[in-house]
Amino acid sequence: MDVYIKGRGSQMNPANRFLKISSEVYLEDLHTQEEREELLGENPKTKYIEVFPKTILNRVDSPDIGLAWSMNPYQGCEHGCIYCYARGTHEYWGYSAGAEFEQNILVKKNAPELLEKALLNKKWLAEPVMLSGNTDCYQPVERKLRITRSLLEVFLEYRHPVGIITKNALITRDLDLL
Repeated sequence: MDVYIKGRGSQMNPANRFLKISSEVYLEDLHTQEEREELLGENPKTKYIEVFPKTILNRVDSPDIGLAWSMNPYQGCEHGCIYCYARGTHEYWGYSAGAEFEQNILVKKNAPELLEKALLNKKWLAEPVMLSGNTDCYQPVERKLRITRSLLEVFLEYRHPVGIITKNALITRDLDLL
């Protein structure tokens, strides 16, 4: 039986390289629908986990990247692009870079407040900020949570330069702010 998780980019969940103890299951080793359902459920649902960071802006010091700051309202990405360079960062949070990257999305609902706090800091020097330097800010849950839209409202209020990396047409929802 051909086992495939429809709608998911990663078809495996490799061990987290930072954990001392781990287990690994390859979907191609699951030969029956019952084995698949026992491990993954009929349709593995995405979990949205709220996190509470103290800051939202990340300094980018790489000389080959032409921006000074990045910001990610989400960590993990439900788009599930198998080629995504950000998959490895999910391991720092105790998740795998495989299926868990696209099934466990960390949500930073306080991102707009943190951004405004940073921009109001007297030491802040306005430099371009890249939204989604790591994971897509317009992933499916953005339609409901609207964190990215709130961030763009803050950027507009302070007339601050911002760039966006996305593959989602949902960006057109925010054309009035852009």
